[in-house]
Amino acid sequence: MPYDLCQWPDGVYPGELGQFQSPLADIDMALQTLKADGTRTEIYSVKNLGKLKEYLWQLNLRSDGQQIRILFAPYNKMIVVFLIHKKSSPEEQQRAYKLAMKRKRQLDNEMKSQTKEQSNVSVPRIP
Repeated sequence: MPYDLCQWPDGVYPGELGQFQSPLADIDMALQTLKADGTRTEIYSVKNLGKLKEYLWQLNLRSDGQQIRILFAPYNKMIVVFLIHKKSSPEEQQRAYKLAMKRKRQLDNEMKSQTKEQSNVSVPRIP
């Protein structure tokens, strides 16, 4: 079942990928796999981070000796990517989780307020 692949906020992809030199094609492939297979992909390691991480999901991939993590959450037929980052020190990892959780809360709050007004939130798609 194909999913709509979106990002929150706008500009996560490809805007925040300046930290990566060459693995852009691998990130593109991982995102397309996520779009096609959702959280049940057999190609990549995907796991739910649980309640402490506000039910974010994490996709792990390796490219050119770098470990890359995509932090996202499924919403029915939509998957929203909140952050793409390189695995690094534990401190950097915690900062990445905090940023992704903050973005997820922003989207969740936006969706709640829009639901009360009977309107749909516009979540930017990843091309």
